[in-house]
Amino acid sequence: MPLHGQAFLALWNDIAAAREREYDQWHTLEHVPERVAVTGIHGARRYVNRRRTSHRYFTLYDVAGLDVFDSAEYQDLLRNPTPWSAAMRPDFSNFVRAPCAVRQSAGIGIGAAIACLCTQGDGVADDRTGTALAHALTLPGVTAAHWGSGQGGPPTVPWQQPSAPSAPSSAPAAPSAPRAFDTVLLLEALDREAAAAALAHLQAALSLADLPADFGADVYDLAFVFPGADAAEPLRHRRPAWPEKG
Repeated sequence: MPLHGQAFLALWNDIAAAREREYDQWHTLEHVPERVAVTGIHGARRYVNRRRTSHRYFTLYDVAGLDVFDSAEYQDLLRNPTPWSAAMRPDFSNFVRAPCAVRQSAGIGIGAAIACLCTQGDGVADDRTGTALAHALTLPGVTAAHWGSGQGGPPTVPWQQPSAPSAPSSAPAAPSAPRAFDTVLLLEALDREAAAAALAHLQAALSLADLPADFGADVYDLAFVFPGADAAEPLRHRRPAWPEKG
């Protein structure tokens, strides 16, 4: 289905292997709900590709507009993390954050897999991109296609912070500098095979077949969607100091 809002936030990251199960719990029970509680953030999905050695997690937030990331509520979350969030931060790595303005978004439902294609927009004409995405929607198994423009880069606040002295744990994957990109194309599909086929078709259509199979040219499997059917659920995760959400 079309994204809900005029912007989206795409995030890729890794977590120390010893904390993956805890990460899934934290991300499901606290992190995503408190983000979606922010005024202007409509919903979120977590994806994972456990075949990857880096950038194994991908998260997509539907956002009203890019100005949401400058709001007092969102900045409060960044500057004042919960104890659980603060404890998770040292074990993050390979964090890529890309706030994007929506250029095009169409489709039906939410697919079980998503293909990510990150590129430099000045290398592909807008009309060519729009045509390629429209055609991708006609491919077998493809349920939605989205196009966003922004600037991929580091997180708003540092996430790779020194760990306090503690018992040894598995270290996160070594940080790797992401390639430059300012365009994010997303294809949702019924399964990873359909998503992979659509990704290959889109890369060929845009002369991007030679891209490395990194976070920005791969397929991720859907793991979690929030808030689901209960539209009131985000309200239960708002911080007491925030104004009442209308």
